[in-house]
Amino acid sequence: MQVSVVDDSETFRAYLSGLLAGYGDISCFSSGEDCLAALAPGYAPDLILMDLIMPGMGGLAATRRIKADPAMADVPVIVITVAEDDASLAEAFAAGAMDYIKKPPCRPELLARVDSALRLKRAIDERKARERELHAEKEYIAAILEYSHDGIAVAGPGGRFTFVSPGMERIFGLPADTYTTADRWLDIVFPNEAARADLADIFTSRPAPGHVWRRLYPFADKNGQGRICQIHFSTMPSGDIILNIQDMTLFEKQKEDLVKKHTRHQKDLDAAAEIQQSLLPRRFTMSDSLRFAWEFLPCDNIGGDIFNVFPLGPNHVGLYMLDVSGHGVASSLVAHSVYNFMHYQRSTLIDRSDGHIDVVPPEVVLGRLNDEFPFTKFQKFFTIFFMTIDLRTGYARYGNAGHPAPQHITAKGVATPLPRRGTIIGLSGLGPVPPGELTLAPGDKILSLSDGLADSRSATGEYFGEERIDAVVAKYATSPVGDLLAALRQSAWEFCQAAPPRDDVSMLGVEFVRPKG
Repeated sequence: MQVSVVDDSETFRAYLSGLLAGYGDISCFSSGEDCLAALAPGYAPDLILMDLIMPGMGGLAATRRIKADPAMADVPVIVITVAEDDASLAEAFAAGAMDYIKKPPCRPELLARVDSALRLKRAIDERKARERELHAEKEYIAAILEYSHDGIAVAGPGGRFTFVSPGMERIFGLPADTYTTADRWLDIVFPNEAARADLADIFTSRPAPGHVWRRLYPFADKNGQGRICQIHFSTMPSGDIILNIQDMTLFEKQKEDLVKKHTRHQKDLDAAAEIQQSLLPRRFTMSDSLRFAWEFLPCDNIGGDIFNVFPLGPNHVGLYMLDVSGHGVASSLVAHSVYNFMHYQRSTLIDRSDGHIDVVPPEVVLGRLNDEFPFTKFQKFFTIFFMTIDLRTGYARYGNAGHPAPQHITAKGVATPLPRRGTIIGLSGLGPVPPGELTLAPGDKILSLSDGLADSRSATGEYFGEERIDAVVAKYATSPVGDLLAALRQSAWEFCQAAPPRDDVSMLGVEFVRPKG
Protein backbone atom coordinates (compact mmCIF):
# COMPACT_ATOMS: atom_id res chain seq x y z
CA MET A 1 0.00 0.00 0.00
CA GLN A 2 1.10 3.60 -0.65
CA VAL A 3 0.93 5.83 2.46
CA SER A 4 1.93 9.52 2.47
CA VAL A 5 2.93 11.30 5.72
CA VAL A 6 2.70 15.12 5.65
CA ASP A 7 4.18 16.96 8.67
CA ASP A 8 6.56 19.92 9.08
CA SER A 9 8.51 18.10 11.82
CA GLU A 10 11.21 15.80 10.53
CA THR A 11 11.35 14.04 13.88
CA PHE A 12 7.61 13.36 13.85
CA ARG A 13 7.73 12.14 10.24
CA ALA A 14 10.42 9.65 11.22
CA TYR A 15 8.38 8.64 14.27
CA LEU A 16 5.27 7.95 12.18
CA SER A 17 7.29 6.10 9.55
CA GLY A 18 8.65 3.83 12.28
CA LEU A 19 5.16 3.11 13.60
CA LEU A 20 3.98 2.28 10.06
CA ALA A 21 6.87 -0.05 9.26
CA GLY A 22 5.56 -3.02 7.27
CA TYR A 23 2.68 -1.17 5.58
CA GLY A 24 4.44 -0.89 2.24
CA ASP A 25 5.74 2.26 0.59
CA ILE A 26 5.83 5.25 3.00
CA SER A 27 6.38 8.70 1.40
CA CYS A 28 7.10 11.71 3.63
CA PHE A 29 6.51 15.40 2.86
CA SER A 30 7.33 18.46 4.97
CA SER A 31 4.45 20.65 3.76
CA GLY A 32 1.12 20.63 2.02
CA GLU A 33 2.75 22.22 -1.04
CA ASP A 34 5.28 19.39 -1.34
CA CYS A 35 2.55 16.77 -1.05
CA LEU A 36 0.43 18.41 -3.76
CA ALA A 37 3.45 18.77 -6.03
CA ALA A 38 4.09 15.03 -5.75
CA LEU A 39 0.44 14.28 -6.49
CA ALA A 40 0.30 16.52 -9.54
CA PRO A 41 1.79 14.09 -12.12
CA GLY A 42 -0.84 11.53 -11.24
CA TYR A 43 0.61 9.81 -8.19
CA ALA A 44 -2.25 8.96 -5.83
CA PRO A 45 -1.48 7.15 -2.55
CA ASP A 46 -3.90 4.86 -0.76
CA LEU A 47 -3.84 6.95 2.43
CA ILE A 48 -2.60 10.40 3.55
CA LEU A 49 -1.71 11.22 7.17
CA MET A 50 -1.97 15.05 7.25
CA ASP A 51 -0.68 17.42 9.94
CA LEU A 52 -3.34 20.03 10.54
CA ILE A 53 -1.09 22.98 11.48
CA MET A 54 1.93 23.66 9.24
CA PRO A 55 3.70 26.78 7.91
CA GLY A 56 2.51 27.93 4.50
CA MET A 57 -0.33 25.77 3.24
CA GLY A 58 -1.91 24.11 6.25
CA GLY A 59 -3.50 20.71 6.41
CA LEU A 60 -7.03 22.07 5.90
CA ALA A 61 -6.17 23.83 2.65
CA ALA A 62 -4.18 20.85 1.37
CA THR A 63 -7.05 18.48 2.19
CA ARG A 64 -9.53 20.70 0.35
CA ARG A 65 -7.26 20.74 -2.72
CA ILE A 66 -6.88 16.97 -2.65
CA LYS A 67 -10.60 16.34 -2.32
CA ALA A 68 -11.36 18.80 -5.14
CA ASP A 69 -9.35 16.69 -7.59
CA PRO A 70 -11.62 13.91 -9.02
CA ALA A 71 -8.57 11.65 -9.46
CA MET A 72 -7.81 11.81 -5.71
CA ALA A 73 -11.24 12.40 -4.20
CA ASP A 74 -11.42 8.82 -2.92
CA VAL A 75 -8.04 8.91 -1.14
CA PRO A 76 -8.76 8.84 2.62
CA VAL A 77 -7.15 11.61 4.68
CA ILE A 78 -6.51 11.22 8.42
CA VAL A 79 -5.54 14.49 10.13
CA ILE A 80 -3.00 14.37 12.93
CA THR A 81 -3.28 17.36 15.25
CA VAL A 82 -2.69 18.69 18.73
CA ALA A 83 -5.97 20.61 18.53
CA GLU A 84 -8.87 19.11 20.43
CA ASP A 85 -11.51 21.82 20.06
CA ASP A 86 -14.70 20.94 18.23
CA ALA A 87 -14.36 23.79 15.75
CA SER A 88 -10.98 22.59 14.45
CA LEU A 89 -12.19 19.05 14.08
CA ALA A 90 -15.40 20.20 12.39
CA GLU A 91 -13.32 22.18 9.89
CA ALA A 92 -11.17 19.14 9.20
CA PHE A 93 -14.16 16.91 8.51
CA ALA A 94 -15.78 19.63 6.39
CA ALA A 95 -12.58 19.80 4.32
CA GLY A 96 -12.88 16.07 3.55
CA ALA A 97 -10.91 14.30 6.26
CA MET A 98 -12.33 10.92 7.25
CA ASP A 99 -10.73 10.63 10.70
CA TYR A 100 -8.33 12.34 13.10
CA ILE A 101 -5.60 11.22 15.49
CA LYS A 102 -4.32 13.29 18.41
CA LYS A 103 -0.58 13.92 18.61
CA PRO A 104 1.39 12.01 19.62
CA PRO A 105 -0.46 8.83 18.60
CA CYS A 106 0.08 5.51 20.28
CA ARG A 107 0.87 2.66 17.94
CA PRO A 108 -2.25 0.49 18.54
CA GLU A 109 -4.58 3.44 17.91
CA LEU A 110 -2.64 4.57 14.82
CA LEU A 111 -2.56 1.10 13.28
CA ALA A 112 -6.24 0.50 13.99
CA ARG A 113 -7.26 3.74 12.27
CA VAL A 114 -4.88 3.18 9.36
CA ASP A 115 -6.23 -0.36 8.88
CA SER A 116 -9.77 0.97 8.85
CA ALA A 117 -8.92 3.66 6.29
CA LEU A 118 -7.06 1.24 4.01
CA ARG A 119 -9.91 -1.27 4.12
CA LEU A 120 -12.26 1.51 3.10
CA LYS A 121 -9.93 2.52 0.25
CA ARG A 122 -9.69 -1.06 -0.97
CA ALA A 123 -13.48 -1.40 -0.88
CA ILE A 124 -13.87 1.83 -2.86
CA ASP A 125 -11.29 0.73 -5.44
CA GLU A 126 -12.94 -2.67 -5.86
CA ARG A 127 -16.38 -1.10 -6.20
CA LYS A 128 -15.16 1.36 -8.82
CA ALA A 129 -13.35 -1.37 -10.73
CA ARG A 130 -16.55 -3.42 -10.76
CA GLU A 131 -18.51 -0.35 -11.86
CA ARG A 132 -16.09 0.09 -14.75
CA GLU A 133 -16.50 -3.56 -15.70
CA LEU A 134 -20.28 -3.29 -15.54
CA HIS A 135 -20.19 -0.11 -17.60
CA ALA A 136 -18.04 -1.80 -20.24
CA GLU A 137 -20.34 -4.84 -20.28
CA LYS A 138 -23.37 -2.58 -20.56
CA GLU A 139 -21.86 -0.71 -23.50
CA TYR A 140 -20.91 -4.00 -25.16
CA ILE A 141 -24.42 -5.43 -24.76
CA ALA A 142 -25.95 -2.15 -25.92
CA ALA A 143 -23.81 -2.26 -29.07
CA ILE A 144 -24.91 -5.83 -29.77
CA LEU A 145 -28.55 -4.91 -29.34
CA GLU A 146 -28.18 -1.77 -31.42
CA TYR A 147 -26.71 -3.51 -34.45
CA SER A 148 -28.36 -6.92 -34.20
CA HIS A 149 -31.07 -7.59 -36.77
CA ASP A 150 -32.85 -9.80 -34.26
CA GLY A 151 -35.48 -8.28 -32.03
CA ILE A 152 -35.19 -8.84 -28.29
CA ALA A 153 -37.88 -7.99 -25.76
CA VAL A 154 -38.50 -8.74 -22.09
CA ALA A 155 -42.04 -8.89 -20.70
CA GLY A 156 -42.76 -8.89 -16.98
CA PRO A 157 -45.21 -11.25 -15.29
CA GLY A 158 -47.97 -8.67 -15.85
CA GLY A 159 -47.37 -8.60 -19.59
CA ARG A 160 -45.74 -5.16 -19.69
CA PHE A 161 -42.56 -4.87 -21.76
CA THR A 162 -39.64 -3.85 -19.56
CA PHE A 163 -37.19 -3.85 -22.46
CA VAL A 164 -37.50 -3.60 -26.26
CA SER A 165 -34.39 -3.63 -28.49
CA PRO A 166 -33.93 -1.54 -31.66
CA GLY A 167 -34.16 -4.77 -33.66
CA MET A 168 -37.88 -4.92 -32.86
CA GLU A 169 -38.40 -1.71 -34.80
CA ARG A 170 -36.36 -3.04 -37.72
CA ILE A 171 -38.43 -6.23 -37.92
CA PHE A 172 -41.93 -4.82 -37.39
CA GLY A 173 -41.35 -1.31 -38.75
CA LEU A 174 -42.98 0.37 -35.74
CA PRO A 175 -41.47 2.55 -33.01
CA ALA A 176 -40.79 0.62 -29.80
CA ASP A 177 -43.22 2.77 -27.80
CA THR A 178 -46.08 1.71 -30.10
CA TYR A 179 -46.61 -1.35 -27.94
CA THR A 180 -45.94 -1.15 -24.23
CA THR A 181 -47.68 -4.40 -23.31
CA ALA A 182 -47.81 -7.88 -24.79
CA ASP A 183 -51.57 -7.60 -25.44
CA ARG A 184 -51.14 -4.38 -27.43
CA TRP A 185 -48.24 -5.88 -29.39
CA LEU A 186 -50.34 -8.92 -30.31
CA ASP A 187 -53.29 -6.77 -31.42
CA ILE A 188 -51.15 -4.50 -33.62
CA VAL A 189 -48.70 -6.95 -35.18
CA PHE A 190 -50.49 -10.32 -35.44
CA PRO A 191 -53.76 -10.20 -37.43
CA ASN A 192 -53.90 -14.00 -37.57
CA GLU A 193 -56.26 -15.09 -34.81
CA ALA A 194 -54.66 -18.50 -34.29
CA ALA A 195 -51.17 -17.00 -33.99
CA ARG A 196 -52.44 -14.34 -31.60
CA ALA A 197 -54.17 -16.92 -29.42
CA ASP A 198 -51.08 -19.15 -29.32
CA LEU A 199 -48.83 -16.24 -28.34
CA ALA A 200 -51.28 -15.06 -25.69
CA ASP A 201 -51.32 -18.58 -24.22
CA ILE A 202 -47.50 -18.59 -24.02
CA PHE A 203 -47.47 -15.21 -22.27
CA THR A 204 -50.02 -16.55 -19.80
CA SER A 205 -48.60 -20.02 -19.13
CA ARG A 206 -44.90 -19.14 -19.66
CA PRO A 207 -42.28 -21.82 -20.31
CA ALA A 208 -40.57 -23.25 -17.25
CA PRO A 209 -37.24 -21.56 -16.47
CA GLY A 210 -34.45 -23.18 -18.47
CA HIS A 211 -36.76 -24.39 -21.26
CA VAL A 212 -36.88 -22.73 -24.67
CA TRP A 213 -39.78 -22.76 -27.11
CA ARG A 214 -39.30 -21.83 -30.75
CA ARG A 215 -42.14 -21.21 -33.18
CA LEU A 216 -42.92 -19.47 -36.47
CA TYR A 217 -45.69 -16.89 -36.67
CA PRO A 218 -47.18 -14.84 -39.51
CA PHE A 219 -47.33 -11.09 -38.85
CA ALA A 220 -48.07 -7.86 -40.69
CA ASP A 221 -45.51 -5.08 -41.07
CA LYS A 222 -46.33 -1.36 -40.91
CA ASN A 223 -47.56 -1.45 -44.52
CA GLY A 224 -49.85 -4.38 -43.84
CA GLN A 225 -47.66 -6.79 -45.80
CA GLY A 226 -47.64 -10.36 -44.57
CA ARG A 227 -44.33 -11.62 -43.20
CA ILE A 228 -43.07 -14.47 -41.01
CA CYS A 229 -41.04 -14.31 -37.81
CA GLN A 230 -39.50 -16.95 -35.60
CA ILE A 231 -39.72 -16.37 -31.85
CA HIS A 232 -37.63 -18.07 -29.16
CA PHE A 233 -39.33 -17.94 -25.77
CA SER A 234 -37.51 -18.45 -22.48
CA THR A 235 -38.41 -17.57 -18.92
CA MET A 236 -36.10 -16.12 -16.27
CA PRO A 237 -36.29 -17.30 -12.66
CA SER A 238 -37.88 -13.91 -11.85
CA GLY A 239 -40.81 -14.77 -14.09
CA ASP A 240 -39.88 -12.36 -16.89
CA ILE A 241 -40.24 -13.88 -20.33
CA ILE A 242 -37.54 -13.21 -22.94
CA LEU A 243 -38.40 -13.09 -26.64
CA ASN A 244 -35.74 -13.42 -29.33
CA ILE A 245 -37.38 -12.60 -32.66
CA GLN A 246 -35.99 -13.20 -36.15
CA ASP A 247 -37.50 -12.15 -39.46
CA MET A 248 -37.71 -15.42 -41.38
CA THR A 249 -39.75 -14.15 -44.33
CA LEU A 250 -37.06 -14.55 -46.96
CA PHE A 251 -35.79 -17.85 -45.60
CA GLU A 252 -39.28 -19.30 -45.34
CA LYS A 253 -40.11 -18.14 -48.85
CA GLN A 254 -36.96 -19.80 -50.18
CA LYS A 255 -37.79 -22.99 -48.30
CA GLU A 256 -41.38 -22.90 -49.52
CA ASP A 257 -40.24 -22.43 -53.10
CA LEU A 258 -37.86 -25.37 -52.82
CA VAL A 259 -40.50 -27.62 -51.27
CA LYS A 260 -42.97 -26.80 -54.04
CA LYS A 261 -40.41 -27.54 -56.72
CA HIS A 262 -39.41 -30.84 -55.14
CA THR A 263 -42.99 -32.09 -54.80
CA ARG A 264 -43.67 -31.79 -58.50
CA HIS A 265 -42.40 -34.03 -61.32
CA GLN A 266 -38.91 -34.51 -62.69
CA LYS A 267 -38.89 -31.07 -64.28
CA ASP A 268 -39.13 -29.55 -60.82
CA LEU A 269 -36.27 -31.79 -59.64
CA ASP A 270 -34.16 -30.49 -62.52
CA ALA A 271 -34.96 -26.94 -61.45
CA ALA A 272 -33.88 -27.76 -57.90
CA ALA A 273 -30.63 -29.22 -59.22
CA GLU A 274 -30.03 -25.93 -61.06
CA ILE A 275 -30.54 -24.04 -57.81
CA GLN A 276 -28.03 -26.32 -56.11
CA GLN A 277 -25.47 -25.70 -58.83
CA SER A 278 -26.05 -21.94 -58.67
CA LEU A 279 -24.61 -22.03 -55.14
CA LEU A 280 -21.28 -23.35 -56.39
CA PRO A 281 -18.35 -20.92 -56.63
CA ARG A 282 -18.51 -18.61 -59.65
CA ARG A 283 -15.34 -16.53 -59.41
CA PHE A 284 -12.27 -18.45 -60.44
CA THR A 285 -9.85 -15.81 -59.17
CA MET A 286 -10.08 -13.74 -56.01
CA SER A 287 -6.46 -12.84 -55.57
CA ASP A 288 -3.15 -13.14 -57.38
CA SER A 289 -2.06 -15.19 -54.37
CA LEU A 290 -4.53 -18.04 -54.87
CA ARG A 291 -6.02 -20.09 -57.70
CA PHE A 292 -8.87 -22.51 -57.33
CA ALA A 293 -10.83 -24.87 -59.53
CA TRP A 294 -13.69 -27.29 -59.04
CA GLU A 295 -15.55 -30.08 -60.76
CA PHE A 296 -19.11 -31.12 -59.92
CA LEU A 297 -20.79 -34.18 -61.42
CA PRO A 298 -24.35 -34.42 -60.04
CA CYS A 299 -26.19 -37.72 -59.90
CA ASP A 300 -29.69 -38.19 -61.31
CA ASN A 301 -31.28 -37.34 -57.97
CA ILE A 302 -30.87 -34.21 -55.90
CA GLY A 303 -27.95 -34.63 -53.55
CA GLY A 304 -26.45 -32.97 -50.56
CA ASP A 305 -23.01 -31.91 -51.78
CA ILE A 306 -22.08 -28.23 -51.41
CA PHE A 307 -18.69 -26.55 -51.55
CA ASN A 308 -17.51 -22.96 -51.68
CA VAL A 309 -14.47 -20.69 -51.77
CA PHE A 310 -14.89 -17.14 -50.51
CA PRO A 311 -13.00 -14.17 -49.04
CA LEU A 312 -12.87 -13.72 -45.26
CA GLY A 313 -11.87 -10.09 -44.96
CA PRO A 314 -9.01 -8.54 -46.91
CA ASN A 315 -6.31 -11.10 -46.10
CA HIS A 316 -7.99 -14.48 -45.68
CA VAL A 317 -9.85 -17.00 -47.85
CA GLY A 318 -12.17 -19.71 -46.59
CA LEU A 319 -13.11 -22.94 -48.33
CA TYR A 320 -15.29 -25.87 -47.38
CA MET A 321 -16.80 -29.03 -48.80
CA LEU A 322 -19.71 -30.86 -47.20
CA ASP A 323 -21.72 -33.97 -47.98
CA VAL A 324 -25.14 -34.48 -46.39
CA SER A 325 -26.26 -38.06 -45.86
CA GLY A 326 -28.77 -39.46 -48.32
CA HIS A 327 -30.32 -37.86 -51.39
CA GLY A 328 -33.47 -35.99 -52.31
CA VAL A 329 -35.25 -32.93 -51.03
CA ALA A 330 -34.34 -33.31 -47.36
CA SER A 331 -30.60 -33.58 -48.02
CA SER A 332 -30.72 -30.65 -50.45
CA LEU A 333 -32.53 -28.47 -47.89
CA VAL A 334 -29.99 -29.27 -45.19
CA ALA A 335 -27.16 -28.47 -47.62
CA HIS A 336 -28.84 -25.17 -48.50
CA SER A 337 -29.27 -24.35 -44.80
CA VAL A 338 -25.60 -25.05 -44.12
CA TYR A 339 -24.69 -22.87 -47.11
CA ASN A 340 -26.64 -19.99 -45.53
CA PHE A 341 -25.07 -20.72 -42.14
CA MET A 342 -21.59 -20.60 -43.66
CA HIS A 343 -22.12 -17.29 -45.47
CA TYR A 344 -18.92 -15.28 -45.29
CA GLN A 345 -20.62 -12.16 -43.89
CA ARG A 346 -22.10 -13.95 -40.87
CA SER A 347 -20.64 -13.76 -37.41
CA THR A 348 -20.36 -17.57 -37.64
CA LEU A 349 -17.14 -17.11 -39.62
CA ILE A 350 -16.08 -13.53 -38.82
CA ASP A 351 -15.69 -12.03 -35.34
CA ARG A 352 -16.09 -8.25 -35.32
CA SER A 353 -16.62 -7.89 -31.55
CA ASP A 354 -13.38 -6.00 -30.87
CA GLY A 355 -13.82 -3.49 -33.66
CA HIS A 356 -11.67 -5.35 -36.20
CA ILE A 357 -12.10 -8.45 -38.32
CA ASP A 358 -10.93 -11.76 -36.84
CA VAL A 359 -11.37 -15.12 -38.56
CA VAL A 360 -13.12 -17.63 -36.31
CA PRO A 361 -11.02 -20.85 -36.00
CA PRO A 362 -12.41 -23.71 -38.14
CA GLU A 363 -12.85 -26.06 -35.18
CA VAL A 364 -15.04 -23.44 -33.47
CA VAL A 365 -17.16 -23.03 -36.62
CA LEU A 366 -17.65 -26.79 -36.87
CA GLY A 367 -18.62 -26.91 -33.20
CA ARG A 368 -21.31 -24.31 -33.88
CA LEU A 369 -22.50 -26.33 -36.87
CA ASN A 370 -22.81 -29.40 -34.66
CA ASP A 371 -24.96 -27.42 -32.22
CA GLU A 372 -27.13 -25.93 -34.98
CA PHE A 373 -27.74 -29.14 -36.97
CA PRO A 374 -28.38 -32.04 -34.55
CA PHE A 375 -29.59 -35.31 -36.03
CA THR A 376 -32.73 -35.18 -33.89
CA LYS A 377 -33.74 -31.93 -35.63
CA PHE A 378 -33.20 -32.81 -39.29
CA GLN A 379 -32.82 -36.61 -39.26
CA LYS A 380 -29.67 -35.97 -41.26
CA PHE A 381 -25.96 -35.83 -40.58
CA PHE A 382 -23.15 -34.59 -42.78
CA THR A 383 -19.40 -34.50 -43.16
CA ILE A 384 -17.55 -31.25 -43.78
CA PHE A 385 -13.99 -30.05 -44.31
CA PHE A 386 -13.40 -26.34 -43.60
CA MET A 387 -10.12 -24.43 -44.03
CA THR A 388 -9.00 -20.80 -43.74
CA ILE A 389 -5.86 -19.52 -45.49
CA ASP A 390 -3.92 -16.37 -44.65
CA LEU A 391 -2.93 -15.01 -48.06
CA ARG A 392 -0.04 -13.04 -46.57
CA THR A 393 1.80 -16.04 -45.15
CA GLY A 394 0.16 -19.21 -46.49
CA TYR A 395 -0.70 -20.21 -42.93
CA ALA A 396 -3.77 -22.45 -43.05
CA ARG A 397 -6.03 -23.76 -40.29
CA TYR A 398 -8.56 -26.51 -40.84
CA GLY A 399 -11.14 -28.71 -39.23
CA ASN A 400 -12.40 -32.00 -40.64
CA ALA A 401 -15.65 -33.45 -39.36
CA GLY A 402 -15.71 -36.96 -40.83
CA HIS A 403 -14.99 -35.90 -44.43
CA PRO A 404 -12.52 -37.83 -46.64
CA ALA A 405 -9.09 -36.46 -45.78
CA PRO A 406 -8.02 -33.74 -48.23
CA GLN A 407 -4.51 -33.98 -49.67
CA HIS A 408 -1.72 -31.47 -49.26
CA ILE A 409 0.29 -31.55 -52.50
CA THR A 410 3.64 -29.76 -52.34
CA ALA A 411 5.11 -27.80 -55.25
CA LYS A 412 7.45 -30.78 -55.84
CA GLY A 413 4.51 -33.16 -56.18
CA VAL A 414 4.51 -34.92 -52.80
CA ALA A 415 0.89 -35.66 -51.74
CA THR A 416 0.08 -36.19 -48.06
CA PRO A 417 -3.40 -36.59 -46.51
CA LEU A 418 -4.20 -33.99 -43.83
CA PRO A 419 -4.10 -36.02 -40.62
CA ARG A 420 -6.48 -34.26 -38.23
CA ARG A 421 -10.04 -35.59 -38.40
CA GLY A 422 -13.03 -35.58 -36.07
CA THR A 423 -16.53 -37.03 -36.04
CA ILE A 424 -19.39 -36.16 -38.38
CA ILE A 425 -21.75 -33.25 -37.75
CA GLY A 426 -25.10 -34.07 -36.16
CA LEU A 427 -24.17 -36.83 -33.73
CA SER A 428 -23.65 -34.88 -30.52
CA GLY A 429 -21.55 -36.17 -27.65
CA LEU A 430 -18.75 -37.64 -29.79
CA GLY A 431 -16.17 -35.01 -28.89
CA PRO A 432 -14.97 -31.79 -30.51
CA VAL A 433 -13.30 -31.58 -33.92
CA PRO A 434 -9.50 -31.43 -33.44
CA PRO A 435 -7.79 -28.35 -34.93
CA GLY A 436 -5.26 -28.76 -37.71
CA GLU A 437 -2.74 -26.38 -39.25
CA LEU A 438 -0.07 -26.15 -41.89
CA THR A 439 1.79 -23.50 -43.89
CA LEU A 440 1.46 -23.55 -47.65
CA ALA A 441 4.53 -22.74 -49.70
CA PRO A 442 4.22 -21.18 -53.16
CA GLY A 443 3.03 -23.88 -55.56
CA ASP A 444 1.40 -26.02 -52.83
CA LYS A 445 -2.14 -27.28 -53.39
CA ILE A 446 -5.03 -28.53 -51.29
CA LEU A 447 -7.28 -31.12 -52.94
CA SER A 448 -10.63 -32.02 -51.36
CA LEU A 449 -12.88 -34.73 -52.83
CA SER A 450 -16.26 -36.11 -51.87
CA ASP A 451 -16.57 -39.86 -51.42
CA GLY A 452 -18.68 -39.94 -54.60
CA LEU A 453 -15.53 -40.10 -56.76
CA ALA A 454 -14.02 -43.19 -55.11
CA ASP A 455 -17.48 -44.82 -54.98
CA SER A 456 -18.16 -44.29 -58.70
CA ARG A 457 -18.70 -47.63 -60.42
CA SER A 458 -18.23 -48.95 -63.91
CA ALA A 459 -20.87 -50.81 -65.86
CA THR A 460 -19.53 -54.06 -64.36
CA GLY A 461 -19.89 -52.75 -60.80
CA GLU A 462 -16.18 -52.13 -60.15
CA TYR A 463 -15.38 -49.15 -57.93
CA PHE A 464 -13.12 -46.37 -59.17
CA GLY A 465 -11.39 -46.51 -55.78
CA GLU A 466 -8.67 -44.63 -53.92
CA GLU A 467 -5.79 -46.23 -55.83
CA ARG A 468 -6.91 -44.77 -59.16
CA ILE A 469 -7.34 -41.37 -57.51
CA ASP A 470 -3.80 -41.55 -56.09
CA ALA A 471 -2.42 -42.54 -59.50
CA VAL A 472 -3.98 -39.53 -61.22
CA VAL A 473 -2.84 -37.21 -58.42
CA ALA A 474 0.74 -38.52 -58.66
CA LYS A 475 0.77 -37.99 -62.44
CA TYR A 476 -0.61 -34.43 -62.35
CA ALA A 477 0.68 -33.32 -58.93
CA THR A 478 2.91 -30.59 -60.36
CA SER A 479 0.36 -29.45 -62.95
CA PRO A 480 -1.91 -26.43 -62.40
CA VAL A 481 -4.80 -27.19 -60.09
CA GLY A 482 -7.37 -26.88 -62.90
CA ASP A 483 -5.52 -29.48 -64.99
CA LEU A 484 -5.37 -31.86 -62.02
CA LEU A 485 -9.15 -31.71 -61.46
CA ALA A 486 -9.88 -32.02 -65.18
CA ALA A 487 -7.69 -35.15 -65.27
CA LEU A 488 -9.58 -36.70 -62.35
CA ARG A 489 -12.89 -35.96 -64.04
CA GLN A 490 -11.78 -37.43 -67.38
CA SER A 491 -10.33 -40.54 -65.73
CA ALA A 492 -13.55 -41.19 -63.81
CA TRP A 493 -15.66 -40.55 -66.89
CA GLU A 494 -13.67 -43.04 -68.97
CA PHE A 495 -13.69 -45.64 -66.21
CA CYS A 496 -17.46 -45.40 -65.73
CA GLN A 497 -17.93 -45.59 -69.53
CA ALA A 498 -19.97 -42.36 -69.47
CA ALA A 499 -22.47 -43.85 -67.02
CA PRO A 500 -24.00 -41.17 -64.74
CA PRO A 501 -22.69 -41.25 -61.17
CA ARG A 502 -24.86 -42.78 -58.44
CA ASP A 503 -23.81 -40.09 -56.01
CA ASP A 504 -22.72 -36.47 -56.43
CA VAL A 505 -19.03 -36.20 -57.29
CA SER A 506 -17.48 -33.01 -55.93
CA MET A 507 -13.86 -31.96 -56.40
CA LEU A 508 -12.32 -28.74 -55.09
CA GLY A 509 -8.70 -27.68 -55.40
CA VAL A 510 -6.81 -24.53 -54.40
CA GLU A 511 -3.25 -23.59 -55.26
CA PHE A 512 -1.21 -21.10 -53.24
CA VAL A 513 0.63 -19.04 -55.86
CA ARG A 514 2.52 -16.46 -53.82
CA PRO A 515 2.18 -14.50 -50.55
CA LYS A 516 0.01 -11.44 -50.81
CA GLY A 517 2.05 -8.26 -51.09
